[in-house]
Amino acid sequence: MNKSVLAIHDLSGIGNTSLMTIIPLMYRFGIRVCALPTALLSANTCFKGYKILDTTEFIEESINHYQELGLKFSAVYSGFLGNPGQVDTVLRAISSLADDDALIVIDPVMADGGKLYDCYDSSMVDAMRRLVATADMICPNYTEGCLLVDMDPLAPASEQTLIDLCAKLHQLGPDEITLTSVSVHGTGCDTLYSSKQGDFEIFPCEYIPCYYTGTGDIFSALMVANSLAGVPLKSAIPKVVSFITSAIKLSQKRNQGSAWGVALEEIISTYEL
Repeated sequence: MNKSVLAIHDLSGIGNTSLMTIIPLMYRFGIRVCALPTALLSANTCFKGYKILDTTEFIEESINHYQELGLKFSAVYSGFLGNPGQVDTVLRAISSLADDDALIVIDPVMADGGKLYDCYDSSMVDAMRRLVATADMICPNYTEGCLLVDMDPLAPASEQTLIDLCAKLHQLGPDEITLTSVSVHGTGCDTLYSSKQGDFEIFPCEYIPCYYTGTGDIFSALMVANSLAGVPLKSAIPKVVSFITSAIKLSQKRNQGSAWGVALEEIISTYEL
């Protein structure tokens, strides 16, 4: 592809999540990755007793180094942040390291199941709104989308609710929205696409009553890869959802623990752009 991505995410030593998932997916499609870890974890947060190291100072020094090297990236793609203050660091990375026509993708990783993650408070939501305002595309789950625009993520969602939600998210800045864990069909697993141009579509997903960490990272990473390849997101979503569904089923067959994420190493070769 001759494309490059600055991937600003956490790095967990154990489990197929965040950078451990993003790097192999990008390499699968010939995309060069510069990994900038927002935190170092011994294992992802689903593992009891995980250890975490804040890397804020390291990120700042790394951005300075990349500027000295004259690096520019085809896309800047951010996810889990170690603290709200890192939003300013990501904004500096975007302003100084992105190509003029770079794709800016924000996965506002901060909540699920109707509530914020335990490591965050409302200050992360406020900070994330500023970051989302710079994005071409955002990939929140339903809870994150609602929190960004002060809607109740636990209230029943109709199609009109989702239309209103997307309209408010577009007002924050992004042109394209892919919203996962949508509950319009009562299962909480459908995926939605919306654009400022008026495109709006809900993609039904097979409901599998289980949880595997890192599937959101796989989804957003594949959205980035498809965008860089020029594949329309409305065309990409069904294929990505099918891939993740297959990965979940394979992981169930392997009796893989949910904290480890899906068996990406076994199934990654089956996905084609």
